[in-house]
Amino acid sequence: MLLSSIPASQEQRDSMPSLAILDDDHILRLMRYAIEGDGAVSEQWAQGFFLPEDADLARVRALGDGLHPSDGVTLLPLGADVRTSGDLDVLIFRRGTIDAALMDAHPKLKLIQRIGARADAIDLAAAKARNIAVSCVPRPSLQLTAEHAILLMLALGKRLLTGDALTRAGAYDASRVHPDHGVAYNWTRQAPLAGLYGKTVGIVGLGEVGVMAARMAQGFSARVVYCNRTRLSPEKERALGVEYRALDALLAESDFVSLHASNLPDNKGMIDAKFFAQMKRTAYFVNTSRGRMVDQQALADALTRGTIAGAGIDVFFEEPLKLPSPLTALPNIILTPHIAGGSRTGIIDEVGAVLANCRAVLTGGELKHRVA
Repeated sequence: MLLSSIPASQEQRDSMPSLAILDDDHILRLMRYAIEGDGAVSEQWAQGFFLPEDADLARVRALGDGLHPSDGVTLLPLGADVRTSGDLDVLIFRRGTIDAALMDAHPKLKLIQRIGARADAIDLAAAKARNIAVSCVPRPSLQLTAEHAILLMLALGKRLLTGDALTRAGAYDASRVHPDHGVAYNWTRQAPLAGLYGKTVGIVGLGEVGVMAARMAQGFSARVVYCNRTRLSPEKERALGVEYRALDALLAESDFVSLHASNLPDNKGMIDAKFFAQMKRTAYFVNTSRGRMVDQQALADALTRGTIAGAGIDVFFEEPLKLPSPLTALPNIILTPHIAGGSRTGIIDEVGAVLANCRAVLTGGELKHRVA
């Protein structure tokens, strides 16, 4: 449905719906492409974003139906100062803070739309007082990333890949295997074998994915400790069932260490030889976050020397992983090709959920994932 299909006067244009996307990353750029087509974000970039998967860009652009410039909707240019850019109807963001002052800068604001399920960065009381709707759309790709971290932990503890290979090869010592009524436990004689039950999982970086991973680990009866740039309040720690530790203490007591920290410049190479040296020799390291935070040579050395028991790695310092790599020859590491978040095309549905809410608030439809 077109919000406007008739040429408008200046006064009418001033009253037309307007949106702002406040920050910038790949999902937000794809959202700009869905709204503007080959505008500030080129079709070439959009096509390249999905490679090597194939994506129907017409489907992506259709997500913005009713919100295109031809529909009479204005999208604030990338990099514009949102506090001095006129009166907006919708604010879309992923990272940052939405405070009362920003709301007051836009008296006709109807919707604050966050990409992600957490509402911490939004002053919900101020939004309620100003009758501004707030929606936080969950991202399935983040859920999948947390699942993958747990998958790697379980696969490492259960020695899954080794068990598969030995079973396929029929590799066992027949003199030590005596089936009882056709049952032979652990006939490939793998040890140690463990799951998450009763173990301690250390989460480095308790953001959205870190919280999801913590809850999943607790579902397996694991104890969860965390470290973060900013410690949570005691109330939030109790609600999440997590315990705070300084990094060195977390490494010393965790059976699994899972990295979920932000990919900030200061974090480049933060996972180094000193980090691994502080872990238990029986512990496993898992990374589904970003590869540039890990010194890969230090990781290879730690695995080779037995400084740590093993690792599960989905992301690398440079992708695709350059071969030959010291990591690929090691038996105590599981490597996956940056697939934790699911297929690239899955992000199309996340964009669609956000833009459907924007349409709804402008046309009187029903908002999904409303928190205020």
